[in-house]
Amino acid sequence: MDNKCPKCGRKLSIFYLKQNCPDCGCDLLYYNMEENLERDAEKAEAEFAKLDRFINKVTAPLKKLKKDKNDES
Repeated sequence: MDNKCPKCGRKLSIFYLKQNCPDCGCDLLYYNMEENLERDAEKAEAEFAKLDRFINKVTAPLKKLKKDKNDES
């Protein structure tokens, strides 16, 4: 992890646990939160689409098998 302030670039100690940068007062925890949330949402959407495709591949043969079984009855 890069131990620098994202706004002013000041190098921070590994053990610096405060929420704000001592120089510029930037909130280190919530800096660029909107962009991070948008990036996370895009990743989650892509992962869900991948899971949905997998589920469709698995359930398609089962639906066909169920339909064939009902036709025999």
